[in-house]
Amino acid sequence: KQWYQRRVRGGSSVRKSTKVRLFRATVEAILFYGSEAWTITKSLAKKIDGCYSRMLRAALNVRWEERKTNVEVFQDIPRATEKIRDQRLKLTGHLVRHNDLIAHDVLLWKPAHGKARPGRPNLTFTDTLLHDLKGICETHEELGRLANERVLWREIIKTWIRLPS
Repeated sequence: KQWYQRRVRGGSSVRKSTKVRLFRATVEAILFYGSEAWTITKSLAKKIDGCYSRMLRAALNVRWEERKTNVEVFQDIPRATEKIRDQRLKLTGHLVRHNDLIAHDVLLWKPAHGKARPGRPNLTFTDTLLHDLKGICETHEELGRLANERVLWREIIKTWIRLPS
């Protein structure tokens, strides 16, 4: 930690691109571990993006007194929730196309029996996927059909989400 703060964060001779690459290799790897399986609510997304932005500002040695906006700090770096969404969609395409995996059967399963409990139902992984793809597909069946077609699915991820590969 001290080495990082002295040599990378505090060092004016270290380029910004190097700081960003080091941040992505170390901090992002830990922060996003297993995140493709998370169901993220609006409040959780706000907390994740806020944490990511504070950590990136610390890595780039940007103080709050400088009054830089997130647009100036991030430039071409996508927000944390956008990266998580991209990974979640890639995982979904992989799981839907592999019939031999147990997760394939569970991924798009929708219970058709039982009694609903009072209150708002819990957010499911499939609900999160449908929210990510709002405007492209509306049902579980449509989602399964789209994810089965690899070329189309990758095109959807690249164009709809607009993240670099």
